Amino acid sequence: MNRLLSFFVFFLSMQVLQAQEPIASDEPIVEMKDADIQPMFYAGEDALYDFIKQNFKKPEVPELIGKVFVSFIVEIDGTLTDIYTTRDIGFGTGAEAERVMQLSPKWIPGRKEGKVVRVKYYLPIPISTN
Repeated sequence: MNRLLSFFVFFLSMQVLQAQEPIASDEPIVEMKDADIQPMFYAGEDALYDFIKQNFKKPEVPELIGKVFVSFIVEIDGTLTDIYTTRDIGFGTGAEAERVMQLSPKWIPGRKEGKVVRVKYYLPIPISTN
């Protein structure tokens, strides 16, 4: 009975921790090129672009082709913070890219010298309304 109760308390505490705000720390931010292991979307790059494709609402502009670049920090707990557009093609695509990245599930954080670190990540998002 005590084991069951302990498991239940552990399970509840994990749920509470997952529901908390992102953990932004005072630890230094490592640039992508300086990380030994890059942060990664939890299910891989193909899944990341599938996630974006499923959630991104394209503008109703015919024949719009280009890339939006977003930047964010992958925190040590895998959450994304400081999401912003670094290059936009207009028509609200930058704001939409930011909105979609705010929906992102946790990532696998990056590492440097065997330690989990905060990493500044740059992501190109291709846009095509053809």
